[in-house]
Amino acid sequence: MNDREIALILVLGAALLAAILSWVGAFATRRLAWKYGALSYPGGRREHAVAMPQWGGLGICLVVIALIGLAGGLGWLEQTRLEPLQITGFLVGLVILLVGGLIDDRKELPAHLQILFPLAAAFVVLETGTTIAQVTQPLGHGGLSLVWWSRDLVSWWPGVSQFPADLITLAWIVVATYTTKILDGLDGLVTGLTVIGAGLVGALSLSSAYFQPAIALISGIVGGAFLGFLPHNRHPAKQYLAEAGSLIAGFSLAVLAILSTAKIAIALAVLALPIMDLILVALGRIRRGVPWYRGDRSHLHFKLLAAGLPYRLAVLLMWLIALSAGVVALTLQTKGKIFLILGLFILAVVASYVAGFYARKNRR
Repeated sequence: MNDREIALILVLGAALLAAILSWVGAFATRRLAWKYGALSYPGGRREHAVAMPQWGGLGICLVVIALIGLAGGLGWLEQTRLEPLQITGFLVGLVILLVGGLIDDRKELPAHLQILFPLAAAFVVLETGTTIAQVTQPLGHGGLSLVWWSRDLVSWWPGVSQFPADLITLAWIVVATYTTKILDGLDGLVTGLTVIGAGLVGALSLSSAYFQPAIALISGIVGGAFLGFLPHNRHPAKQYLAEAGSLIAGFSLAVLAILSTAKIAIALAVLALPIMDLILVALGRIRRGVPWYRGDRSHLHFKLLAAGLPYRLAVLLMWLIALSAGVVALTLQTKGKIFLILGLFILAVVASYVAGFYARKNRR
């Protein structure tokens, strides 16, 4: 067997192990959620009619951390351009989001405190050497450097601050993290999207053009962990991802896309529709004079339900759009990916308007 075949077997094995452990772990975390009162109660924009256990992200996160740590200990994550400190930064970021999410699931923190955890996780990733140092020239060949200025901000720390690369990276991680947090309104939606995104990054990382077995392995572990939780989370859900799980989903996709260098466009294609929906909803709330971060039922997935689309079909439709966009992005060059993402943004605007129109019509 050649290196790619060995890597494929390893990735599939790791994904299967992660899925099994995550599926089993959900039974334990569900029990803990009931025991410690980490429950989501009906009302507001919530669809469920009875109290639901949360903390689904706890099992997922522990599986991801444990298996990545095991893979690192076995020497399976050794790869050119991927430093151990970067992997450590990713894992520490996961722990930060897990702690913040578990606290929020119990105490319902105000928005100005919730955002501290994603910001801290993104900062750790930056300071451990992961940043978007360059992008492909959209109208030419080669790369466009995003490091216009760099400096050691702290003498005793090996990390170097680079601008505007670090600001762009911070924005990308926080936006992706918040996109899945806000999108987590329908059973299984975010869980499935994370499986799709991680799967696409992993598949491209195993291709001959980008062969990066360590990234593929990490992607397989992340995708497998969310896949194992999906049976517990699909409609009607038995347990929710909740704050920790939904934050970890977007954060993982954002960081994997950066670590795998050429795959930010893939992750962006998968998340383009919900990102644009997030922007539209925020602008709509500002126009109505309410805080942009206050939850309501103006998101596209809620509009699809109000328009009369069956629950499972609404989730499946958004999965199919994400999967199709990601697969198409795999085949395109930089200019084509730009047009694809712009097209997805336009689709989000049109879909939101049409679904909103039929939703209002059904209410009459």
